[in-house]
Amino acid sequence: MMRRILVVGGKVNKHRQTVLRYLLASLAVLLTPAASACSPIKSTGVVFDRNSAKVPAEQVLKIASWTALLRARYPNREAIFMTTQAAFGEDDANNLGLRRMRSVAEVLTGNLQFDVQRIHLPSIGYVATKPAPEGSNLVKRVDIDFLPACPHECPCQMGDPLYNPLDQRR
Repeated sequence: MMRRILVVGGKVNKHRQTVLRYLLASLAVLLTPAASACSPIKSTGVVFDRNSAKVPAEQVLKIASWTALLRARYPNREAIFMTTQAAFGEDDANNLGLRRMRSVAEVLTGNLQFDVQRIHLPSIGYVATKPAPEGSNLVKRVDIDFLPACPHECPCQMGDPLYNPLDQRR
């Protein structure tokens, strides 16, 4: 059975044309191979008490065990990147986040003596624009991203015949 295309004034019906475009776009998206990003970055977050820039003791322990794992796994360390957030309504929220970041950097380099080539501290922090749900730790935090220096394992190298992780070199 043959379908007829309705031609009005020499043009294909606009509705059918629109539907056809959406259908083709959907098929293109579905048939496109998924790309996965390869990132060796390891991350953790440090949660603070309200209106405080002092790193709580349990968070220092969390950072200490995280850096111990990083030391063991990555003898070459390139950089640490940090971002910060303050909760809506905290005292001097704009500067509080920056003070929190500096406190975490001091714990890493001073107290724990975690040596890394660079620590990137942004010049601005983020402040939530509305109150967080009660008991939420989505704000009042500093996020730490660790980037190991080369050589390091990377998930996208697993199928590469030249990939030789440190654990297999012995």
